[in-house]
Amino acid sequence: MSSKTSRRHFLRTSTALSAMGASSPIALNLAAVASASAQTAPSDYRALVCLNLGGGNDHLNTYVPFDATSYTRYAATRGPLAQAKPGSALATTRSQGGRQIGLNANLAGVGSLYSAGRLALLAGVGPLRAPSSKADLLAGRVAMPAQVGSHNDQANTWMSLATSNPYGWGGRMGDLLAASNGTAANFTTVSGTGGYTLFLVGDSTAFFSVSDGGIPSAFFDGYPAMTAAVLGGGTSRRTNLLEQAYVAVHERLQAGAATLQGRALPESTFPAPNATNLTAGQLRTVARLIGANRDIGVKRQVFFVELGGFDTHGGQTDRHASLLQQLNEALVYFDGLLGQLNLRNSVTLFTTSEFGRTFNSNGDGTDHGWASHHMVLGGAVRGREIYGTLPTIDPNGPDFIDGGVMIPTTAVEQYGATLGRWMGLSPTQLADIFPNLGRFASTDLGFLG
Repeated sequence: MSSKTSRRHFLRTSTALSAMGASSPIALNLAAVASASAQTAPSDYRALVCLNLGGGNDHLNTYVPFDATSYTRYAATRGPLAQAKPGSALATTRSQGGRQIGLNANLAGVGSLYSAGRLALLAGVGPLRAPSSKADLLAGRVAMPAQVGSHNDQANTWMSLATSNPYGWGGRMGDLLAASNGTAANFTTVSGTGGYTLFLVGDSTAFFSVSDGGIPSAFFDGYPAMTAAVLGGGTSRRTNLLEQAYVAVHERLQAGAATLQGRALPESTFPAPNATNLTAGQLRTVARLIGANRDIGVKRQVFFVELGGFDTHGGQTDRHASLLQQLNEALVYFDGLLGQLNLRNSVTLFTTSEFGRTFNSNGDGTDHGWASHHMVLGGAVRGREIYGTLPTIDPNGPDFIDGGVMIPTTAVEQYGATLGRWMGLSPTQLADIFPNLGRFASTDLGFLG
């Protein structure tokens, strides 16, 4: 490996140091790598927004079995943890083999988005190496992904398709989409969490990091002596590789932050979100960038935001209700911002979570599962529909193993490929990002126009 290649690789992968935590100055700023010059973006701007439900969302209490047979079995299995049967206004209009679901009562706003045709539900999504039936899994004909039920391993598998892959599929999309952004390529991928996310780590691109508080300034702003000590003379006076990388990151941080602070829409453009809803705050910052796509000079972008706290082993009834209220509020708020910008057709938001939760209750909550249901929001979404396959509601039936762990019927790779196709990636590019895609009958799930 040449010294030039080695240095480039070091600079690219140094963002991994931000895994020390979002509160670390190095974490905030090594992940915030960007610089750009303005150009006029074409009118066909498109953006993906990944909303991760960190901790493992309980899908069966989010999307409640609604048909009489399914609800009776669900209520009998879950006992006091079961949600009340949704009212007809929250019931989906589609059924599969008589099976139907309804939205949790705390998702009334999401129900309105579904009814308006801008939101679709996707059933039974999870990491898969190949199509997998219960019989195949029990007979060992198909291998399960590694460490199903492990937070870290399954979060990594959702975001990068393996437990040890250094690149996320959002970042790999960014690698391929960056060319369409010209001199603004470094703003192709943006984390809204204020820190590191594997989902956006690319091979040849690095993501810029913002937060619910807005666009960051350089870490040393207000400390001229520190600025001079670290940045004085630039990288040319440094001989140590780590020092060069550190200085280069801060130089790009300053340039990138200045660019976005000067071109992002002001916060006053939008109504303020609930101050306690940090996810809504992240989405406002994302909307400030989306609305300024022409001034920033971007044509394609991939964003990541998060709502955490879904690891509900105990106290689930109250905790999950509060989380769903926050989710509902954030999605309705973001849809309103996109409507204000007249950019609903240009932006697709989708949910992820490292796993669903067990059908069976542990008494006060639920434990780690595998597959989960998800939602997709946007003007390009073919809404008011359920994609994928709803399970037979029986913890000992064909769609569950270990007495309550739901088997995926739709692969993460199919989910991601459908989103990538809408972003303009070719079948060859998608096959490169999602290496197992060819093992599945459908590579486009059809939920985007």
